Amino acid sequence: MFSRRIVVAALSAAWILAAAAGPAAAAEPTRAVERERALTAEERAASDRKIAAAQRYLASPEARAAGRATLACVTPEGTPPGSTRAGDPSTTAVGESSITVCDVPSGFLPVSARDQIRGHYCGPAVGQVIANYTWAVALKANKYTQRQIAAWMQTDHNGGTSAFTMEDGLEVATARAPRRPARWDWVVTNLSDWDRDGTVGDQLHDVVRSNVSGSRMALAIPVLPHAADGRFRLSSWPNVVKSPGHWIAAYGWRGLYDGTNASKLFYTDSSEDEGGATGLFWDPMRHIAGMIMDHTRRFVW
Repeated sequence: MFSRRIVVAALSAAWILAAAAGPAAAAEPTRAVERERALTAEERAASDRKIAAAQRYLASPEARAAGRATLACVTPEGTPPGSTRAGDPSTTAVGESSITVCDVPSGFLPVSARDQIRGHYCGPAVGQVIANYTWAVALKANKYTQRQIAAWMQTDHNGGTSAFTMEDGLEVATARAPRRPARWDWVVTNLSDWDRDGTVGDQLHDVVRSNVSGSRMALAIPVLPHAADGRFRLSSWPNVVKSPGHWIAAYGWRGLYDGTNASKLFYTDSSEDEGGATGLFWDPMRHIAGMIMDHTRRFVW
């Protein structure tokens, strides 16, 4: 599988979109490259299989129990929110001891953020976060260096990391890792309105929930972090930047998707020196879905 993926990556190098972190003024700006290529028939089939597996998980008794529990419980109006952008997402504050507050459905993986060591290394930084998790290393340790992961992702050669080279790099960096599920295959998927309800936020929620709570694996997501004409921005990027794109690692979710901003996606960022911040953050699932659609319209899981 490794050799096949490296061949695919080499053949697709000319099609790379530089989804690298950092504004145009970053120390090492990426070069302009073409839009990412379309998925091959084989890649679409792999993506379809993973979507089908996610749907099976969401239809399982385990996953459906979260929805039933939510319907059977009433959260008092005005209860303070139960999470902060950098704090413990499971904490809930209650104003009166006599009030019973529902436990909001959620799922999280124990990850630790990493700062990217170069202006276009957001992809390798995400790969490092995910590799560290799958190999169950200590929170401050690294299984592989970012330079090694960048070589697997061809980041320096291409001036950035595409979805396809992200996939290739993750295959190598997590191969034989103890937390990687048996028969796991990293795939590129195009985010779209699969159920034709007019929104893609619910689709993103489904794949994040399936990956995190079902497979216990993180996702790699490319976005425009804070574009001048963007509908949404990452909370970790307070200022407008001219960026070719940015990778984040999705490691958690909170709240079932209902079309509002109540459902949250939790992610790591690596961009402290590139215009953003490094650490653990969350934003509404709907916002992240919009940022994906404004960029490459795909993710790696």
